[in-house]
Amino acid sequence: MKRDDIRQFLYPKTVAVIGASEDSSKFGGRVLEYLLKFGFPGTLVPINMRAKTLRGVPAYPSVKASPHEIDVAIMAVPAEHALESVRECAEAGAKGCILITAGFAEIGEEGARRQAALVEAARSRGMRLLGPNCLGYVNPLGGTAMSSTLSLSAIEALPRGSIGLVSQSGALMGSMIAVGEAMGAGFSVCVSVGNQCDLELADFVEYLADDDATRVICLYVEGLLNPARFITAVDRARANGKAVLMAKSGRTEPGARAVKSHTASMAGSYAVLQAIAEAHGIVMVEDAIDMLAIARCMSRLGRLRGDGVALVSGSGGGGALMVDALAERNLRIATLAEATKEKLAEFLPPTHRHLPIDMGAMRQRVGQQEYRDAGRKLLAQLMADDDVAGAIVLLTTQPDMDDVARTVAEVGTACRKPLLFINAGGKAGEGARRVMREAGYPSFDHPLDAVRVMASLVQDYRLAKPAPPPPAERLALESLLRELPPGLLNEQDAKRLLAAAGVPVTRGRLARNADEAVRIAMELGLPVVLKAQAAELTHKSDIGGVRLDLGSEAQVREAFGAIAQAAKAFGFEGCLVQEMFKADVELIVGSRWDEQFGAMLLVGIGGTLVELLQDVRLAPAPVSAERAVELLRSLKLAPLLTGYRGKPAVDLERVGAIIARISQLAAALGARLAELDANPLLVAGDRAAVADARAVLTSSAKEHA
Repeated sequence: MKRDDIRQFLYPKTVAVIGASEDSSKFGGRVLEYLLKFGFPGTLVPINMRAKTLRGVPAYPSVKASPHEIDVAIMAVPAEHALESVRECAEAGAKGCILITAGFAEIGEEGARRQAALVEAARSRGMRLLGPNCLGYVNPLGGTAMSSTLSLSAIEALPRGSIGLVSQSGALMGSMIAVGEAMGAGFSVCVSVGNQCDLELADFVEYLADDDATRVICLYVEGLLNPARFITAVDRARANGKAVLMAKSGRTEPGARAVKSHTASMAGSYAVLQAIAEAHGIVMVEDAIDMLAIARCMSRLGRLRGDGVALVSGSGGGGALMVDALAERNLRIATLAEATKEKLAEFLPPTHRHLPIDMGAMRQRVGQQEYRDAGRKLLAQLMADDDVAGAIVLLTTQPDMDDVARTVAEVGTACRKPLLFINAGGKAGEGARRVMREAGYPSFDHPLDAVRVMASLVQDYRLAKPAPPPPAERLALESLLRELPPGLLNEQDAKRLLAAAGVPVTRGRLARNADEAVRIAMELGLPVVLKAQAAELTHKSDIGGVRLDLGSEAQVREAFGAIAQAAKAFGFEGCLVQEMFKADVELIVGSRWDEQFGAMLLVGIGGTLVELLQDVRLAPAPVSAERAVELLRSLKLAPLLTGYRGKPAVDLERVGAIIARISQLAAALGARLAELDANPLLVAGDRAAVADARAVLTSSAKEHA
């Protein structure tokens, strides 16, 4: 849908309320009440079979009977009558329709068929549908409340601002409006998309990406209908200088099941979505209310232009705890310039001219009378430091709490850097809360709430300029692919595929009997490794199917016999005889084909404990060697790669280049390569090679070629 069409949908000149009444306990009564209450600037057309006027507005028995051309109609008729009502609106020439009613695709196949009929009826006349199973939209800037959410009954004015909200949950949209109004957050528009039978999430993200009134985009997502289009819209929003925040349900298996039963959306892998979000600058948050608090700070205080954080507290202990909380979230305490420290000498003794700043020490130095003015000057000088991108002020119980709040509001507004304020004063801090409410300045009652917001602000900065992916290469694999069968590839064939893509693998060949194993071992040079090859065996080590460091012919023969016996039940085909490669570090590099987002690369600490450690990172493929190194450095066990406890450091550039080659293989094969595990990728000194691998191909080579 074109941007102008969405704008017309959100800024209608004439709206019809089907089922309108004067009873605010009913859907039609609430919608009509809200449109009047919040000053809808256009023409209202209440539709009621019996009434001539409703709330002083002329009413009509049907949309067709209205003399007005309808831009958008809104209705909540029983599901069995929805098709008739939608068809009537379309035939009457309405340009858009909002269907609140539930009981469609979210309840199963029969509901999905009824929903498809709605779409067909609307599109036959060029009318667009929002919903069903939604709560419409609220447009504070346009004075238009096309929604029945009860949250609007408790507020006197629509909260205007620069936050654009799109939600797949209508009830959650209503809650965010209520909470936003209470905390002082304002919206450019709030849209509930429900089942997305026609108009969907991406339509509104595309609109908000170019909307001058929107500075921050907030999304509650259960599932994406068109991931590629969604990502394109997000990229445009980021290019236009807007922050994009997302709360996603379905992070866990129980959560994913709940999503399927709620809006008929298919929840994809949360880990994959996190990787896609990181690649495209989306800040993921766990909680929708946290998302709103972050958006409010961004819209009111601005976004970070660095990642150095300053801390100011009225308590030395409180400041120390805040340092711990920031460090646990990988946030960096800013380093004050010497020039800043010299300016702070006016207020602080030499022992306290560093972060976190203890305001108690300043009070002792300057005295109570000069405390307020000194605090303002100190905070302004601190925020002017080049390495301070943002700051947190922790207010503990102390004299002049109201003055501290005023100082923070004044300096935070003037410096145009995010300066977060924590009021930990309980009832004693009520005056300071009132100061902040009157100033329209964000305030937090709990330190960790502010820390989570700051962490997201830093993440937004760090994701501000994601590096573009390298171009996908065309690899000469067609000849090999014609030889490989679909399904699970054995280790030998998986390593042939990797080698064809330029990935180093350990030397070795398949032996069908013990004599052949001895011969291959002598050609490779002792010691060697023997590994079972069996059609139905995935984890060789679990059954004793791997024998290491075999240094004699006798050991090779004995190992072959033992492995053959252990793997007999799995369709034993022979043993791979490979060179013995003693590694300093074992990594896993793999790929998965995701139906929504395509080839995804996996990088992590490998070996037999990979599933236990779960120390992996995902990224869309392909990646550059530089990006591969960034992924490695972000692992929890990254110190293993940089010389932990005297071990030699890994050649990260070489390993990064290998990871990049594997990512190019995944990108080149696309859906053909369902899964690939190169585990372990052994690294020792300046050498690295894949020692074991498995892969799953999903179609014939002929189809791929």
